[in-house]
Amino acid sequence: MRIMSFLAHIKEHAELAWFIVMLTLVAIFSGWNIYGVTHGTSTSYRYGLPLFSGLPKQAQQAVIYFNSHPPSGKPYEVINGILVVNMSITQTTGYVPNVIVANTSEPIVIILYSPQVITGFFMRLPNGVVNVNAVPGTPSYIYFVTPSTPGNYTWRDPEYSAYNFSYFTGTLEVV
Repeated sequence: MRIMSFLAHIKEHAELAWFIVMLTLVAIFSGWNIYGVTHGTSTSYRYGLPLFSGLPKQAQQAVIYFNSHPPSGKPYEVINGILVVNMSITQTTGYVPNVIVANTSEPIVIILYSPQVITGFFMRLPNGVVNVNAVPGTPSYIYFVTPSTPGNYTWRDPEYSAYNFSYFTGTLEVV
């Protein structure tokens, strides 16, 4: 008799119990993902968010050094084997620089800055697509490794953000 009353009580509140269980699971997984993204442990390097925490540790160190010791007269520098490029895109100039020369299988970090509108960076490589959006006023970090075969690869703006933005392109020359 006691068991029957217990089962009836559970049936009465089953929907609430499942709601609490599911809400707990969502909270655990959301917290886990937020922790991973903010600490750079779970963000994919190729398809992750364009955050500084999404870069590999060596690339983070190269960007920190690049920002604290900016090269004079050029927007790029090789730091510990990683090519760091400071790139901006505006309505008047397009991508600056619009040509990057890199070695085969060389890691690259592009610090993309758009002061005006939401824009982006899209490039199709043999080993996958690099597609990152840039929010105005906030630097976006793009990390990829150049292909192992020499060639020219064109990047473009994937967003229709303003007049002429769809015509802005650049070239990655892998030598």
